[in-house]
Amino acid sequence: MYCKAHRPVNTPGVSDNKGKCVQLVEYLSKESQEERSYYDNFFSQREEFVTPQAVRLHIDNNHRTLKRKDDKFYMLSVNPSGEEQTHLIERVTGRKVAEFSGLSPQEQEDVLAEMKRFARECMDEYARNFYRERITSGDDLVWYGRVETERHYKNGDPDVREGRAKAGGKKPGLQLHIHIIVSRMDRTQTVSLSPLSKSRGNRQTLDGREVVVGFDRSQWSARCASQFNQLYGYFPYYHSKDKKFRKYSENWQAENELKNEAVSKLKREILQGELKEERRMYTNTFRLYRFVVDPKKAIIRELKRLGVNLLTGRDR
Repeated sequence: MYCKAHRPVNTPGVSDNKGKCVQLVEYLSKESQEERSYYDNFFSQREEFVTPQAVRLHIDNNHRTLKRKDDKFYMLSVNPSGEEQTHLIERVTGRKVAEFSGLSPQEQEDVLAEMKRFARECMDEYARNFYRERITSGDDLVWYGRVETERHYKNGDPDVREGRAKAGGKKPGLQLHIHIIVSRMDRTQTVSLSPLSKSRGNRQTLDGREVVVGFDRSQWSARCASQFNQLYGYFPYYHSKDKKFRKYSENWQAENELKNEAVSKLKREILQGELKEERRMYTNTFRLYRFVVDPKKAIIRELKRLGVNLLTGRDR
C-alpha cells in the first residue's frame, strides 16, 4: 500500500495548486469518455456519484481566508499493491483474475464500490492525521475521489526506454488505484490543512494560541495500510503455502497494528496538551544536543528563537 500527497509540480495537468482545479478535474475525468456508468463520475464522503462540474464548483469556492499565492487544493493517491488488489477482488467476487476486464460488469461495479469504501476510510485517517480538535473524519473535509482501473506507460518508464512498450500504451495486470482532490480548507472554511507541510505535527503559537501544525505523510500511509489489513483480513504472505510464512505474517500484522496504534495515541496525547513536562524535557534535550553537534548553528538558531519570542510575546 502506497499513499501519496502529490506536490504541485507532480500533479498531472496542473502547473500549480494556487488557482482553479479545472485542469486536474478534466485530467481525472479521462476515463469517463467511455460508457461505464458505474464509475463515470466522482464520489465523496457521502455521495456515490458527483459530476465533474459539481467538483469544480465546490473545490473552487472553498478557500475563504486563503491568499492568492496559497495552495487551494491538493491531489492525493491511494495505490494498493498487486497482491492487495488480487486479495480485494477475491474477497468481493470470490474469483482471481489477472486483468480487471476479466470481471463481469456487475463484479466490476462491486469491486469499485469497495474501493470507494476504502477511500473513505483513508480520508478519515487523513483528517485524523492532522491532530486538530475540530477535524476528526472525512466528513469535516471537502474532497472528491475517482477510482482508476488503468495505468499507461510514460516516456520515462524503463519498458519504454528499452523498447518493450510504447508511451501511452496500457500497462498489463491489475492497475486499480484512487485519485483524490481535497480542498486545503475544511468544510467550515475556518481551518487550513496542508499535507505538504514540512512539519510532521508540532505545536506552534498562532493568533495568540497554541495549535498543532503539520502532517506526517508516512504515518498516514501506514494507517491506510493498517485499515486495509483490518477491513479485508489481508496478510502479506497470505498466498504462501508455507504455514510458517503465514503464521509469521499474522504475528507481524498484529505487532504492526499495535505499534501504529501506540505511536498514534502517544503522538495525539503529546500534541493535544497531555505530557507537557515530557514534551518540554524532550525539547530542551534536543536543543542541548544541537549545541554539542554544531555550536555555531545552534547559537544562531537560539538567537532567532529568542527574537521571535520577544516579538510575539510568547515567553511573557
